[in-house]
Amino acid sequence: MENRIKKAGDQLRKAHQIGVAGKPIRDLVDDEDINTAYMVQEYNDKQWQAQGRRLVGRKLALTNKAVQKQFGISQACHGSIYADMVLTDGAEITQRALSDQRVETEIAVVLKKDLTRSQHTVLDVIDACDYLLAAFEIVDSRMIDWNVNACDFVADNTSASLVVLGTKPVYLKDCDITRCQMVTKRGEEIVSEGVATNCLGHPLQALAWLADEMVRAGRPLRAGEFVITGAMGPAISAKPGDVFTAELSGIGAIAARFAE
Repeated sequence: MENRIKKAGDQLRKAHQIGVAGKPIRDLVDDEDINTAYMVQEYNDKQWQAQGRRLVGRKLALTNKAVQKQFGISQACHGSIYADMVLTDGAEITQRALSDQRVETEIAVVLKKDLTRSQHTVLDVIDACDYLLAAFEIVDSRMIDWNVNACDFVADNTSASLVVLGTKPVYLKDCDITRCQMVTKRGEEIVSEGVATNCLGHPLQALAWLADEMVRAGRPLRAGEFVITGAMGPAISAKPGDVFTAELSGIGAIAARFAE
């Protein structure tokens, strides 16, 4: 199994490095056991950090039932975010698409304390939260034409590609995150709408779930890291020249454009 984990990880890293999507990796590992997919993800995380990529946060994926249906995968999962993936509000996306770049509008939570308990409550999360930011996640599969099952998706770092972060911190006490509503536009057209509670019932509950998962994995969430808590509405395909803007009530706005 160790050789197959390595082979699958090396295949995914090569696709990332050369910018060309490849075949699914599901046949290389036990695709009935999601733990083997996380083993591939963790193997690549170690390789990337050894090569100098800096881990700065984590992403929750498929916390939204509508997005689960969209991707044909029925469980929440998580991946890693590195410093070279992070862009700033208003950024131009110049990274070439491997399969089909898609935009998700999310809430980013920046931590001021470690989350190291075996079972976290929402109160633990509130205590550890520093501030919130509006965010876009750009997802893109290292597998041709998004030919993925749950195993492929998780092994591929949950299709993480880029994150665009807002620059205006908002504190929990200054907003009603529970009732946060999102509207995303491509140009002047509304293309995605949703609410914060689409993310596992509540973005802070989603974060508590992730904190528990990361403790079990031996890699707890740390102060200074940030977590994007999952898509508030459907993921939208992006084409060269597209301009996306989003408003998250009580949290702020975010914008990004894709280079021609």
